[in-house]
Amino acid sequence: MIKYVDLARSNKAIHEEIMSEIEGSIKGSSFLRGKHTQGFEEEWAAFCGQSFAVACNSGTDALTIAASALNISSAVIPANTLPLTGIGVARSGARVKISEVNDDGWMEDDSASAVPVLLFGRLPPKINSDVRLYDAAHAHGWQPPYSAVAAWSFYPTKTLGAMGDAGAVTLNDSALADEMRDICGRDDQMRNARQITSRIDEVQAAVLRVKLKYLGKHLSQRQEIAESYDSKLAQFGITLTGKSMNHIYAIRTPKRDELKTFLEEAGIQTKIHWEIPLNRSVGPWSASGEFKNADRWASEILSLPIYPGLMESEIIEICEKIEAFLTI
Repeated sequence: MIKYVDLARSNKAIHEEIMSEIEGSIKGSSFLRGKHTQGFEEEWAAFCGQSFAVACNSGTDALTIAASALNISSAVIPANTLPLTGIGVARSGARVKISEVNDDGWMEDDSASAVPVLLFGRLPPKINSDVRLYDAAHAHGWQPPYSAVAAWSFYPTKTLGAMGDAGAVTLNDSALADEMRDICGRDDQMRNARQITSRIDEVQAAVLRVKLKYLGKHLSQRQEIAESYDSKLAQFGITLTGKSMNHIYAIRTPKRDELKTFLEEAGIQTKIHWEIPLNRSVGPWSASGEFKNADRWASEILSLPIYPGLMESEIIEICEKIEAFLTI
């Protein structure tokens, strides 16, 4: 079996270092608002090329906290994103609208109200300097524009993954960062009426600090895997275009469901991100008009294994099976 994600394999080389930091937090009875939280915030902000990071409980909370602090009243998100993008923004009180995507999967709305989603880690083909908030949950390694606020997720399967849930917002505005900390609940006193009490715990911050030291190496490994896939699969017209941080390696084919079944029967796990577009989902958003591209995207997209430790022999096997299916 070739797993879609093998966290044990990815974490094996740094297991002892991670366990040492976890044990240190437990022995020191340091669980919230300690040195690891502060250290991670400083280190993550620097890695992202921004001045401040505000750590929180999840990527969904990061969107809520950022949208609340920015006083966003209305937001537009792409129809092909995860529902939690819409839920996170809507919890701030913003009115959320769904936008159709183009044939390449990018949101058609590029107004200042847009909340671009760097889906799969793909980088935007263009930057609108008026856009205030990005959902960068998949794009670890990307450095946001100076004026932007970026929401990040450290869900365990992310490129930089905790051993639980965690998130953060990065930005360059000191006053805005302070307001976000108040919304998170920096202590036991409520300082902001919009407080949602969302904090990262010290154990997760400690784990992320260890993993962050190796993130550059892991990003390079993901790039190598993606390039290997591209070299073998591009000839079939199923690969996506554009620069990516390669959190997810996805292909597109009208025979997606049949291919997924074929690969599973061959012992290869895959995933779909995501099978139901938001225009066909019930949630705190509105949608109007036709969404032909989003519907087609959701019916054709298939994600292949990509993670540190995936072997070239496994990539070759995956690609050979896909070729065999496509040339039947």
